[in-house]
Amino acid sequence: MLRPLLRRLPWFRGPAKRALVLAGGGVIGGMYEVGALTALDESLPGFRANAFDLYVGSSSGSVVSALMANGIRPRGLYDILDQEIDDPLNFQRGAVYHKGAFSNAARNLAQFLWAVGKKAVTGFRLEWPDLLARSGADMPAGFFSVASLEAFMREAFAAKGLPNSFRECRGRLLIAAIDLDRAERAVFGAEPLLDVPISQAIAASSSIPGFFEPFRIDGRDYVDGDVGYTGHADLAVEHGATRVVVLNPAVPLRVGGPEEPDVRSRGLYAIMEQAGHITSVNILHLGLRELRLRRPDVELYLVEPESRVSPLVGPSMGFEASRAALRYGHASVTEWLTRDGTAFAAAFR
Repeated sequence: MLRPLLRRLPWFRGPAKRALVLAGGGVIGGMYEVGALTALDESLPGFRANAFDLYVGSSSGSVVSALMANGIRPRGLYDILDQEIDDPLNFQRGAVYHKGAFSNAARNLAQFLWAVGKKAVTGFRLEWPDLLARSGADMPAGFFSVASLEAFMREAFAAKGLPNSFRECRGRLLIAAIDLDRAERAVFGAEPLLDVPISQAIAASSSIPGFFEPFRIDGRDYVDGDVGYTGHADLAVEHGATRVVVLNPAVPLRVGGPEEPDVRSRGLYAIMEQAGHITSVNILHLGLRELRLRRPDVELYLVEPESRVSPLVGPSMGFEASRAALRYGHASVTEWLTRDGTAFAAAFR
């Protein structure tokens, strides 16, 4: 009776052996991860998404990792999202965008245009880059706020009877964000940020720069945990993991032929997403290669979608394709396990 209680204390748990690392990818990336974890859980008896010794999450992956660490079964979460069951964990637009979010965004856009316009009047001979630079202090910090996400997670934890505390979390959980002013990684769930509520850590890790304003905790500003990093597999290794599974939903599109529209034709948003995914995937793969060289004793496994047209290609923060991304995660990973993922399947079977 006493041991399960003691194992909730970080200093009692000892080194983590198996770690699950979930990277970010916006709303549809998180949905893909739920589908993928459901497929892995159902196909591989040795996987067990709720039985890892350590969970590491960043950006949207912080939401999913927090639920897995708290014992929420992937299949149960999948059904809630797929069937739109009336449940505190049913993520809707209100989970990220509150009722006044878009009017606030419109005001922030107006503030942005006013800031640039004011400088254009006084410095009409300046080029656009100079106007933008001079307008910085008058610009908004972001167009949306992650305060809605923090409130949603806090209320969902309470409604489901789940702890909103790293100390009381059923599994050991780490959530990474970036301290904006110090330009360094902050790790919630470890000292000195062990006592920050999980819901606040999720909000900090999910604050995509520009899209969301930085999330402030105890006077410090935090932004998206995947800025400069992807997945944070090194954190798992530093905390003693010897078998690490990394799930990355955000990959760039590779146009397969002339019949497929190129990225340029999809517009500015698609170009920006493509550029971001190219950067994040390169960071991830380079980081994993470095880890394999430095720690050959650690088993590293990577699960990510193919770089082709799918429900994952599109606005990552939109909800329109979220259920399609959920189902695609389940179907594509189930298929992958019988084809290119046979070595992974063998390791967990």
